[in-house]
Amino acid sequence: MAQVKLTNVKKVYQGGTVAVQNFNLDIADKEFIVFVGPSGCGKSTTLRMVAGLEDISGGTIEIDGEVVNDLQPKDRHISMVFQNYALYPHLTVFENIAFPLRLQKNPKMSQDEIYERVTSAAQVLGITQYLTRKPKALSGGQRQRVAIGRAMVKDCKVFLMDEPLSNLDTKLRNQMRAEIILLRKRINTTFIYVTHDQTEAMTLGDRIVCMKEGGYVMQIGTPSELFDWPASKFVAEFVGAPMMNMVKCDLIKEGKKYFVNPFGYKLPVDGEKLALLNSRNVEAQPIYLGVRPEHVTLVREKKGASFPVTIEVNEMMGSEYHLHVVTEDGTKLIVRIPTINLSEEERTKMVSGEVINIAFEGKAMHFFSQATEYNLLIDNQYLADKEPLNNSPVKEEAEEEIHQEESSEEVKEE
Repeated sequence: MAQVKLTNVKKVYQGGTVAVQNFNLDIADKEFIVFVGPSGCGKSTTLRMVAGLEDISGGTIEIDGEVVNDLQPKDRHISMVFQNYALYPHLTVFENIAFPLRLQKNPKMSQDEIYERVTSAAQVLGITQYLTRKPKALSGGQRQRVAIGRAMVKDCKVFLMDEPLSNLDTKLRNQMRAEIILLRKRINTTFIYVTHDQTEAMTLGDRIVCMKEGGYVMQIGTPSELFDWPASKFVAEFVGAPMMNMVKCDLIKEGKKYFVNPFGYKLPVDGEKLALLNSRNVEAQPIYLGVRPEHVTLVREKKGASFPVTIEVNEMMGSEYHLHVVTEDGTKLIVRIPTINLSEEERTKMVSGEVINIAFEGKAMHFFSQATEYNLLIDNQYLADKEPLNNSPVKEEAEEEIHQEESSEEVKEE
């Protein structure tokens, strides 16, 4: 177990292509860190630099207080699981897992110790009955467990995983994700995990590093920080499924009160979001108004601050509907409606062409500047056109509580 520290780590390929931009991150002992982002954002390249499989172009990498820039992968005390299983087809499962132990020379392991470590890892992963089989006789999930077992048996300080579940089907991926959570509790070491799947990132990581194409770090924080307080429009749209609705509109300031005007309606901001806007003295400006699909509610009778939308597509997901709707001014939104509280009559109306009324509260709103695409309510430290910082965003505490009467009627903008 060890701390990992990356300071101004950079990767530039021949021809001047920059894969990773001044990457800064402190990983605590036994912490589970997830690098997430779209393909080509530099997350796997960063992981391979930690492993020593890629040379770094600048900066330093420290493992357990030791700078490892010039150390070979075998001397860094790391174990790595790759996207492809990379198993030896002519060896049994037992021999595949034991392979790194047999290569160990200082100190050389006895056969009894090798047997004990392999069987112990196999028991943890639930593959004891497959130890005598060859890889071709295993399913994809079983092969991935063998690859994880081969990494587990080594004495390592850092456990690296490069998209280990991307080749599995949905059912196996969900199963293996749960097993990785249990594995983390059992071996209790420092993990660095790379994925493009934001569901894996949210369920596995103690902290998440969200990266953007070009090797930029857009935000570092806990899963709840990235979901509830995204630092930028990019993070807001990347984290969450379906992605956050974004609507171009204006933030309106009237004394201590704030309003937004999406779809031609003037809606009040209230609660904590209003307090933060006032404490930061945010000026009126054009914004992207963000609202997550799960925070939009169905209004059975048109009243209060609600507005009509027309259903274009209804995706039946079992426990909920994903409704693709369009507003009166042509804005397209996605709404998640749980099915459990819907009557049979209401379910029959959830079809293309039907008009329903929806609403969302002020506390569900997110405000991003149209000029910078940064969140107006937190410290915007992740600048895509400048050197990104590595500190987690921290929302400011409101200096005073703002009281406002709740409006029961929407005000149509003239």
